[in-house]
Amino acid sequence: MTVDLIIKNCKIASSTGLINAGLAIDNSKIVSIAKDVLLPAADKAIDCKGNLVLPGGIDFHVHLMDLGYAYREDWRTGTESAAAGGTTFVVGIGHTNPPSTTRENLRKIIEIAKRKAIVDFRINGAVTSHNLEELPKLVDEGVSTFGEIYMAESIPELEMVEDGVLLEAFKIIRNLDCLAGVHAEDWGIISYLAEKLKKAGRKDPLAHPESRPDIAEEEAISKALLFARRTGVRLHIFHLTTKAGLELIEKARKSGQDISCEVCTHHLLFKREDMKEYGPYLKCNPPIRSEENRRSLWEGLKKGTVDMVSTDHWPLPKSDKEVGWKDIWKAGAGMPGVETRIPLMLTYGVQKKRISMRTFLEVASENPAKRLGLYPRKGVIAVGSDADLTVVNLKEKTKIKAEKMHTKCEFTPYEGWEVVGMPYLTLVRGKVVMEGGEITSKPGYGTYIQGD
Repeated sequence: MTVDLIIKNCKIASSTGLINAGLAIDNSKIVSIAKDVLLPAADKAIDCKGNLVLPGGIDFHVHLMDLGYAYREDWRTGTESAAAGGTTFVVGIGHTNPPSTTRENLRKIIEIAKRKAIVDFRINGAVTSHNLEELPKLVDEGVSTFGEIYMAESIPELEMVEDGVLLEAFKIIRNLDCLAGVHAEDWGIISYLAEKLKKAGRKDPLAHPESRPDIAEEEAISKALLFARRTGVRLHIFHLTTKAGLELIEKARKSGQDISCEVCTHHLLFKREDMKEYGPYLKCNPPIRSEENRRSLWEGLKKGTVDMVSTDHWPLPKSDKEVGWKDIWKAGAGMPGVETRIPLMLTYGVQKKRISMRTFLEVASENPAKRLGLYPRKGVIAVGSDADLTVVNLKEKTKIKAEKMHTKCEFTPYEGWEVVGMPYLTLVRGKVVMEGGEITSKPGYGTYIQGD
């Protein structure tokens, strides 16, 4: 038997520890994990030189927007950035212009993504007060998650969902056996405080997090959990940021609720005081929180309360950020992250002993795959799984530089940070899509994988 590819001289990251072995890949699948001498003949061989082979990362939360925008990250640059960062599957938040609120709109987004993506993908359905009857049609097109459902005003393309609509949407999503994902912040609290701060003449960067306090997230998560409990819907909390929210989720889990949550790399690695230095470049929704909250998120990862680390990858031009130095209210909210997630978590999570390698594998790949219904096809290195892999050198140090990134974004908040584990080889379904920092795949290789 001759296979398409063998990868030899590897340290394979698995749930049971590191395995010194090689991989045989054929027809996009892993067909054997064995000592190098036992691997079959192959058309091509790759020598990993003893470096670490990880399951391809899965980012549950990225914003890729071809429609209606001249500048924003598109499906080509966004997925090239993902591949360069060791991520082989992304979930797009469907708020392009127009957003994924109708079957027609969703089909347009899928068609564009199919032409441009180089990693595999799925797209979330969007919820508004005007499209509840359309939700079953979105499921017919492969939607498995409806999110972000905005509980506070955040972006112009999607309205904030009022309580009655939220409750009705949860009922429909439950009947469709899909996942409801919410951006959990209370708009009543935020809008009142923002207006108060503006009247007081506050335009400095710290005014933004002051307008979106911990209690705004706590209140919204509490409401989402109540509505989910009453309707029986499976719930996902996007970009969790607070200790209080974490405690609510932990309590709900103990009572039997089916709930998952994610944290973002920037909420793990920055604290509120950093906005004095980084200013509008750290403006995001929800905002950067206190050191106490940051520590609690790491503890949540360690304990398993937090299911995954995502990025909320939302690149903006520098011009959208720079205006915030004089007036933070005018700055755009969001930052890039999909290309730096894996090395940052390996460096500041695993190497700093905040989390174990086992936890890293769970939050970077395995748990997102399970929540998407893709495990064990995705999210793990196992016989029969898709050959979605990334190879990293934990001994080689690299400085993050925006000019070397593949995103359209002109900046990274991690500029100059030193990391280990920057991916140098990424495979999607057995094909090398990135090698040595260079993209080797043509646009269109990525596949739209529908939900069941």
